[in-house]
Amino acid sequence: MTEPGEDVHKDLAFLKALVSEGPKAQGAAGIVFLTAGLAYGLDCLAYWAQGAFGWPQSALINWTLILFPIVVSVPVIIYVSWQSRKNGEQGVATRALNAAYGSAGLANLAIAIVFGYVASTQKNMLIWLLYPVVICAFLGAVWYVAYMIRRKLWLVGVSAGWFVTTVTLGLLIRQTQTYLLILGIALILLMGGSGWMMMALDRRQKGGDA
Repeated sequence: MTEPGEDVHKDLAFLKALVSEGPKAQGAAGIVFLTAGLAYGLDCLAYWAQGAFGWPQSALINWTLILFPIVVSVPVIIYVSWQSRKNGEQGVATRALNAAYGSAGLANLAIAIVFGYVASTQKNMLIWLLYPVVICAFLGAVWYVAYMIRRKLWLVGVSAGWFVTTVTLGLLIRQTQTYLLILGIALILLMGGSGWMMMALDRRQKGGDA
């Protein structure tokens, strides 16, 4: 049984650890977001260009578009995970945000499997198009959690951007070309752009520490 004073000391230690991180950005997570945002965003724009400008289609091109973001993103995720483990312990806020981002990634994978299976069995492309709508809403919630932890205005801006994208995609779900264009731009700006911002803030902080 712990004494009341011990609980107070633990709470104070937690708050000091949280405050000591200040505006620290997560450079490692930023690399992942930048890479994934650009890869998947360009992928969506390539699909959009196929329909809008009649770009050539073939089995090879289709498989390239399917595998391109995976081949680009997975090695970066593995490298960043290895570096994070190598660098040892992280602060309280950083661990909390890593938990939020990690849970978003797992949810993304699970939802992709479910929507992909249902769309293929029902042979209905509209079901598959609902998948990005759900993910965008989920990302809006995750970035709002990041704002509540870091209390930085740009984070709530990213969150609002994902929610606006969710509504926009929902309204355009039967206009496939416009849908792909909006999704591609959102991935590049909101995911890739926020990743770049996290890396820039991390470099700035490390320069200040030095």
